[in-house]
Amino acid sequence: MKMHITFTPPIEFIERQLFGVTEGLMEAVQRGETSPGVAAAVRGTTDWSEYQKNLRTVPDEAHLSPAEVSLAETIPDHIRDLIQRRVAARSLSSAQRPHPGEIVLIERIVTPRPNQIDGVIQAPLCVLLDAPAEAPVVWHGWLVSAETDYASWWDFVLQEQDAPFDPDAAMVQLWNPVRIYMPMAAQVVGQLSMARLQAVRALAADFATSGAPTDVNSWPGRVASRSTSTGLLVTTGSPLGRTDDARAHYQDLYFRAGEAVREPARLALRALADVPVSRVGSFLNRLIAGAGRAAEILLPEPRIAVAMNNEETSEAPDLSWPDAALLRVLELTPGGDGRMEIRAVGHEALTVEVRNGEDIESLVTITPGSSDVIHWDRASTELFLVLANGRKLELALKGLA
Repeated sequence: MKMHITFTPPIEFIERQLFGVTEGLMEAVQRGETSPGVAAAVRGTTDWSEYQKNLRTVPDEAHLSPAEVSLAETIPDHIRDLIQRRVAARSLSSAQRPHPGEIVLIERIVTPRPNQIDGVIQAPLCVLLDAPAEAPVVWHGWLVSAETDYASWWDFVLQEQDAPFDPDAAMVQLWNPVRIYMPMAAQVVGQLSMARLQAVRALAADFATSGAPTDVNSWPGRVASRSTSTGLLVTTGSPLGRTDDARAHYQDLYFRAGEAVREPARLALRALADVPVSRVGSFLNRLIAGAGRAAEILLPEPRIAVAMNNEETSEAPDLSWPDAALLRVLELTPGGDGRMEIRAVGHEALTVEVRNGEDIESLVTITPGSSDVIHWDRASTELFLVLANGRKLELALKGLA
């Protein structure tokens, strides 16, 4: 007899949220946040017509009767619990730099250079951070989802000891590793302890080196505690079962959704590979790494060739702080002295400070479209770039020659 299993939410709902024309996608089109191509495709659907119709017929709260207002204010207990858990998770604060064990929320695609990907994230995604990848601005991690009914043998289900965490970040998909370009991280929505992160890593190692057991029955919709090969306690689902196991379709959907996270990371790593091997190149790479540790990116940009210029710095690229500044090394001596031209390329004025510890050695403010040349010597320790809107980049100078 075939066993009928009801998953919550249904797989059709998950597929629509990840890839369909959702209300969130239509709201993004309404606000003008998508590309013309995406907007045109959405506006050509029946969902868009229905959405526009509903916008015109939504009643004003001022015209609701007292009974209708009372009904709207009645929140079921399970919904109230979800709201409380989400609020508790959103209260998590993070230092400027990412940390292993953080679960971060991703709401939109961010690429190193504008318009490199014509797409949107239709439903928010979450990622558990493991460790920095080949560049500090890119991290290794795993996609995290909400639907624990679909837990498999290689899904790490969070428990009460892991609270607070957002209900949308309840299950770590060890079968779905990603690299994440850190500027995509909107905020922290969970934080695993180091002990729990070690358990996740142990389960990931088991996944990489062994298959799911054949002597454990498939039991979709259920989770249970078990031990990893190293003896660490984890809570997971059961192995996948028949070919019609809905969890296989679920994994296919989320693996495809994960490409919206993976591709910006690939683009960032490709862009950061364009620095030549030289003294100036090493200096630039360390500046890039320093920015990456603060979840910012400095992108190498080819420098326009200057005829009859044989200086080493002419071979090195400029560094672009997207929508903010362009940095060009003019001189770097073996002793650690240097000169750099900085241009404000965004719409905000840029303040530049060269510091020696707490002492400010030089301070300039550069208006949009203008540039200035700053100097430092072997005693200088940091270079600060601060936009008028508060966005800041701190780069270490000491010992970088």
